[in-house]
This record gives sequence, structure tokens and C-alpha cells, in this order.
Amino acid sequence: MKILKLLMDRPMKIKELASELELSYSRAAAIVRELIKEKYCERQRGKVVLTASLKTGLLRYLAHQYNISSLLGGASENLLLALSESPDIKEIQKRTGLAQSTIHKTIRKLMAIGAVRKVGEHYILAEDERLREFLRVVEFERRLSAVETDATLLYSGNGVVLKRVSAGRKVKGSKTAFSLFPMYGIEYFSPYEYYFEPEKKISMEECFVHALMVAENKSECTMCAIFYLRNRDKMDLAKVKKLANRYGIISLFLDLQNYVKGLLPNGGEKFLPWDEFKEKASIYGIQLTLPPGYEKIITLLYKIGENLDEPIRAYLFGGANLLIRGLKNATKDLDIFVEDENTLYRLRDVLVGMGFKPMADYEITSEDRRLNPSMILTAPGLPRVDIFTRTACGALVLMDDMKESSERRVFGKLELHLLSLEDVFLLKSITEREGDLEDMGSIVRRAGLDWNLVLKRFLEEEALVRRHFCFIILDNLEILQRREGITIPIHKHILRHCIDVGILQSVSKGAKTIRDIRKELEFPEFAIRNRVARLVKKGMLSKQGDKRRFILSVTSAGKKVLFEE
Repeated sequence: MKILKLLMDRPMKIKELASELELSYSRAAAIVRELIKEKYCERQRGKVVLTASLKTGLLRYLAHQYNISSLLGGASENLLLALSESPDIKEIQKRTGLAQSTIHKTIRKLMAIGAVRKVGEHYILAEDERLREFLRVVEFERRLSAVETDATLLYSGNGVVLKRVSAGRKVKGSKTAFSLFPMYGIEYFSPYEYYFEPEKKISMEECFVHALMVAENKSECTMCAIFYLRNRDKMDLAKVKKLANRYGIISLFLDLQNYVKGLLPNGGEKFLPWDEFKEKASIYGIQLTLPPGYEKIITLLYKIGENLDEPIRAYLFGGANLLIRGLKNATKDLDIFVEDENTLYRLRDVLVGMGFKPMADYEITSEDRRLNPSMILTAPGLPRVDIFTRTACGALVLMDDMKESSERRVFGKLELHLLSLEDVFLLKSITEREGDLEDMGSIVRRAGLDWNLVLKRFLEEEALVRRHFCFIILDNLEILQRREGITIPIHKHILRHCIDVGILQSVSKGAKTIRDIRKELEFPEFAIRNRVARLVKKGMLSKQGDKRRFILSVTSAGKKVLFEE
């Protein structure tokens, strides 16, 4: 930084720079070589001069506005680059690999010169367009330096690189995205090959997400939709969602899920019109049908009621619940909960008499098995019916409070109770099915929720079924907050609960210190320390040693939180 400041005044020889800064000639020469490599300066007629570029022009401005050593020295530049991508400390630590103490120390230094400011719980760059432009240039140059000269950089971040080269050209890394489509039943010609670094075996989920990341037009995005339909039943959708969220394309992925269901008939900004999509899909043996709308769902429910010999009571959750309430336009299935096996078999017999058939074991997908319905019945042109008895979607028990707060509707002899929106929201936040996030967004946008009730139900269910759903809920709430631009009141409560559970789980597995816990958890160090202190105070952790050096262990009270016997 000091050499750059000197060069802003005039070109200088390396000997002059060394003398001015009291450095050895070899040390000054090494620094100059590094600056030339970073394209800040060049050699001309025996002297070192600043390059005539946008980057150095912006640097001159920054040197007049800020203390340049504080702004760009040490960890500052990497931290500013990370801040320009995300205001979240946890994400910044992941991107930079810096220790929490270094991050907070550097942030304080940057706040002192006005380059960073705090807004709520987050830190953001100052409203200085030239600073932001300088960081964009630096980031772009860094990314370019990471790939071969004849490769086009498509993505760089999170420790990975995605790049494109002409077909037949081999470069470092593993083939991915459209290059692997033929492996998964999609014969797709491209004049390019796509590569991922570092080299590794690319999973089907990664192949799909990488293709969605590098898709550059409506046709390519639509091919991703065809890949998704062809392989949806074989993919781990929870893994797809996690990858899409990590790489910043979660909104595009959710749009794709809506698109394949016909909810974006004109294709939106990213996809071809649905009629063209339908035609393309047929080439790959994929027949598309629109999901049933309100009239077809209501007609089916009345027909069930007409065919029952005696009244039965059932509970409706999922998309059909929202459709009947006017919060959704269509849904592919009916999720029904009944309280006993006798009711299950009576409902099954009526549906079979109407032309439905129980789904064969080989037809059941991995997602269906995870949700564990007691029975799945299908009929051509009609919505699928999933019937649950013990738990809803393999997750929640239907508690008495849930039944009492449900809304009763009568369809002949079918007495159907719509679970409350709070309960539907909670269920969708932990099941990770296709369309759940979009439905959660619809509930939040169009209906007022009792958030305290959602939190109360969640904690009761965890204790009742003796499973922790908090990490799934936290991920979904954070995605929803970013996608919808809202603040969810219970987010902090769920976050603290996740940290507590994560700490207790880590210590129960052998972690003894804060450092050990941090290896297991991605939460900020200061948050972990605060929650450890709380857990010790509550008697869930025991702490042996002094303030600086101590060993942690889980108490009997802490084991109860982990649902251990």
C-alpha cells in the first residue's frame, strides 16, 4: 500500500522505493513484482509506474477518501470483497476462511474509516459507488486469473469455479452441467464443454444445479426444467435446494418448480412459453399435464362424500388446503390425515370404487418413502391422494390443539377439517417437498400468521416426536426472508434453538472446547460462546476449568433436550 501511494505521485526506480521505505532492494523488488502481477503497475524505462487502468484510477480516488492501508491492507480487501456479496458474518467466514476474531477486528477498523457501517444485525459497505466499483474490478480480475486463457469463467465463489470451453477442449476440473446431460437421459448437443473445479465426482444433483447456474438463455433454462422432470424422482431434492441456496440461485430453482407445474404459462423472464416447453419435453418422452385446479379438487371431494356409506372425519393439509382457501391455483395431490386404520381402509375402498388404484411399491419414489404415507392412490386425470395415519408426512403428530383449531368443511358424508394456516406453514417448513417453499411464501404474503403459535407448535412437536427439525426450519425461514424481502419474527428464536441443539450435539459426540464445537458448526464464534454460557447457566452443560481454559460436557438435563434416554 505504501509503495502504491508513492507511485501515485511519480514514477520511481526500485532503488528509490527501497530507500524511501527503508526496505532492502530485494524486498522492494519482490513487492513490485507482486504489484505488476496484480496489474497495479508496470516497468517503463527502468522505473515503476502505475498502470493506466480503471482499477488504478479508482484506487487514486480511494486513496484521497480513506486511509488506504486500513482500507486494503491485511485482511481488509478480502473482507470487503466478501461483504460486497453478503452481509452475513457466517457467510463471510465461509467465503474468506478468516477467524471470527479477525473478521470483527477488521470490521471495526473499516468502520473507523467509514468504509463499512452496521445496519441492524448486519454489516454493509458504505454508500460509495467508486469503492463498490473498485471491488467489482478486483473480484473480476481474481476470477479471470483462476481459469485457463481460452476458458470462459462462469462462476467463482465458495471455493469452486465453473467454466466453459469449446467442445473437445480439455481443461482442469471435472465435466458438469450440460456436458453430463446424456448420462441422465437427456441427449443435448452443445458447442461447449462445462467444467467444475476442484476436480471431483459430480453427483446428479450437482450436475443439475451447475446447469441452472450457467444457463444463459430461455432455451438452456428450459432444458434444465426437462432434466429436472426426467430425474426428479431420483434426485435428493433437499440436497438440490441446499446447493441452489449456497450458489445463490434458490429463487431460480423455485421458479423452475413452478414452471414445470404450469404455474408460469408464459415462462416468465427465464423460460420458454409453456406450450414450447411441452413440445420439447415430448421429444424426451415426457408428457406434461397441468395440475388439477379448484373445480376438479372440489368435485372429487364431493364424489368421495357421495360414495361413502357412513360419515368419516379426515384432516386436510398441504397444497389442497391452500387451494380451497384461495391461496393457491392448483395442486397435484390431496394430503389427507385420518385417525385410525378403519377410516383409512373405508376411504381406500371408496377411492378404488371410483377408479383409483393403490400405487405399486416399485412406483413409489424415495421422496414418497421419506414422507411415509400409509397409502398412495392414483387415477388418470385426477389428483393423487396421499393418506396418512400415524404422522403427517413422516414428521408431525396431529395434536388435539391442531384438531380443535382446524376449520370444518362438509362434502356429503366426508367431514373434512382444514388444518390452520399456522399448522400448514409449520408442516411445509420441515417436510422439504417440491413446492413447499413457494407455498410458505404464499401463506406469508397473503395471510396473517400467529407466529407465537407457530413457534409453540414447533417446540411441542419436537418434544412429542423426539426429533429435531430446527435446522431444516432455519434454512427455509432464511431462504424465505431473502426471497420475500421480509423479516420473520420467530427467526431469532429458531436460530438460538439451533445453536443450542448444535452445541449439545457436538459436545455429546466428544467436543470439549469452543474450538472443537466450531469445527462442527458454521455459526459465528461469538454466538456459540454466548449460547454455551446460557447452556451452562441453565444446567444443560457442565464446565470444568477457568475462564480461558475449560472442558465441556453434557448434563442429564442437556441429554433430555437431545431426546437421549
